[in-house]
Amino acid sequence: MGSLKESSSISFEDYLAITEVRFEWADSYDNKVDYSIVGHSKIEDMPAEEFVSMMSSPKFLGDPLVRTQHLMGASKYERVSDSEIIGHHQIRAAHQRYTGPDRLTVENRGHGHSFIMHWYRKVDGVWKLAGLCPKVYWNEHNFEKIFVQLSAEH
Repeated sequence: MGSLKESSSISFEDYLAITEVRFEWADSYDNKVDYSIVGHSKIEDMPAEEFVSMMSSPKFLGDPLVRTQHLMGASKYERVSDSEIIGHHQIRAAHQRYTGPDRLTVENRGHGHSFIMHWYRKVDGVWKLAGLCPKVYWNEHNFEKIFVQLSAEH
């Protein structure tokens, strides 16, 4: 078991703020990403608007036949500076692809078990998500059949 050095621990107020940012990410999309591990090329820097557009594309999470839920597990935080924190999080992402827009019949399921690192940055006194990098441990079911338009391109 590792222990945090006093200089790398974060305040309770920062913990609450970061936890809120983490929840919002798990429930939506934000800033820049390294999604090379899940089928995208690595993106070094991307404005929030472009990231949201990419993630919400009909080829990816914007596909009307796909539903997802990202559940965060255990987390630990590392304070880099007064304005930067790195979060290390366990994540399980459930995915279902339906046969039609009524979403009555599930065509395929694909669930991912992963670790994700988040970079948080304090901007004008508010913590924001500044970057992320997932590492997939394993997928179950037919994950490769969830994002069929993306799969066809790679």
